[in-house]
Amino acid sequence: MSPKTGALGRFRALKVSALVGVVALLATACSSSNGDGENQSNSSPGAAGADIVVGVGVINPDLDAFSATSPPRSFYAYPVWSLLTRVDTLGEGAKVVPGVAESWTRVNDLTWQFVLRKDLKFANGEPVDAAAVVYSTRFMLDPKNEASIRGKLGIIKKVEATDDHTIRFDMSAPEAILPRLLGAMPIVPPKEHAKVGSKAFNVKPIGTGAFMVEKFVPGKELVLVPNPNSGQGEAKPASITFKAIPEDAARVAALKAGDVDIITKVPIDAIKSLESSDYQIHDAVEPRTYALDLYTDSGPLTDVRVRRAIAQSLDLDALVKGVMGGKGDVGEGQLAPKFMSGYCQDVTRWPYDLAAANKLMTEAGVSGLKLKFQTSQGFILNDTLLAQAIGEMIGKLDAVESVEIVPMEFSNYLDVYYGRTQRADMFAWGMSSSPFVDASVQLERLVTGYPQHNIGYSNPTYDQWFDKLRAAEEGTPERQQAFCELSKIYKEDVPSVAVMTLPDIWASSDKIRDFTVDQAGNPAWELITKVKD
Repeated sequence: MSPKTGALGRFRALKVSALVGVVALLATACSSSNGDGENQSNSSPGAAGADIVVGVGVINPDLDAFSATSPPRSFYAYPVWSLLTRVDTLGEGAKVVPGVAESWTRVNDLTWQFVLRKDLKFANGEPVDAAAVVYSTRFMLDPKNEASIRGKLGIIKKVEATDDHTIRFDMSAPEAILPRLLGAMPIVPPKEHAKVGSKAFNVKPIGTGAFMVEKFVPGKELVLVPNPNSGQGEAKPASITFKAIPEDAARVAALKAGDVDIITKVPIDAIKSLESSDYQIHDAVEPRTYALDLYTDSGPLTDVRVRRAIAQSLDLDALVKGVMGGKGDVGEGQLAPKFMSGYCQDVTRWPYDLAAANKLMTEAGVSGLKLKFQTSQGFILNDTLLAQAIGEMIGKLDAVESVEIVPMEFSNYLDVYYGRTQRADMFAWGMSSSPFVDASVQLERLVTGYPQHNIGYSNPTYDQWFDKLRAAEEGTPERQQAFCELSKIYKEDVPSVAVMTLPDIWASSDKIRDFTVDQAGNPAWELITKVKD
């Protein structure tokens, strides 16, 4: 679709209706919601042992925890898998807590030691021991296995067991927050994993999480039940069934019909009607930045003036207020959300200024641009509408002839994300720091040679500052300085535009109790209860 031929009217109508809706929502929230946006009108207690059904936009084609750390994959995989450490994102501060490891010590700048719990076993009887950690780490580090988390943990040079329950990691460079990063390190039973292969294992993984997989139909349905070998306590539901319902309206209809108990990615225009019918609305701002990739290694987008012009053509306030109904936070020229460790107060966004943007395009000698913009469908809240509105804004530039919006089926979208198929001029995605809740995870994605979703951007000064960031201890002035220097370079070079910190809006029936979404955007499925009929 060319934004000059039809999206403008739709966006304006959406903007007006969404603003009306958000005013009504705020009025309703003042009288019926607590600080988390949860309706408190029905105080009947919930009971454990319920079968909970959840309508989601997408279900991944596998449950591979080596592939990604952010929602939605994380809220399917992490309740099942064993993880070396865990980041407690339910409480304040996002503290690192024990997982398979019960304690850890930094031996020197390049060496960490982890002591494992002695009470854990996998469901097939294999021990969760040092051999399992060594096997899992080496699998992750092997490039042929294409483990996406290698981008975060590839700094590990060597892993060895010093006894059955003690592990040492040697690093190629200092990494002060390794225990936090290992909150994404899956531990697998070595014999079973080697026997069946990773592809088969990822369809029905074996772990020590609160749940285990009972049924999985890739892309369509997943059923989790309590894990008798849980190392994370006992899950309260008898089962959690996830059903893929890509269309927003269909998810809302399924909730109203009683076919599901909980839905994610509630469309803005459905909030008022759901609240008026006593459904509970749960607002969450994820540690996820809606990033619009611009940098390319050929063509007009290699010119920083063109990228800055696109950044200045975007009215970010209008996108948050109009498309998202005021949910989420406007991007401030940096990848770190305002609430996260690493946010820099000194960095602000490029101002919305169409005249200045047109001047930059003229200076770059660019005209007649025909741009293509790839977007997901049902993966990010209002993703297609966001893409249409952004395309319309960019289309107002004198140098831009058209912007073609390309909504993509999820598996095809992932092929582009992972570099298996070619990216178009622009590609939108949610850059998350889940489960770590530390901006270094997002900033690292622009380091030269980063293995996952590498857009080709490279800046030696940026790389040097990231090395300084990596070596600095959490909470120190040196670490904050490095965060700010990286964000300043990001703003000036505009490899992508940090459009907004994304919201996620959940809704549940009035019978659901104890539903909580943590700071990383993951619901605490193990805590959910339900009022008995």
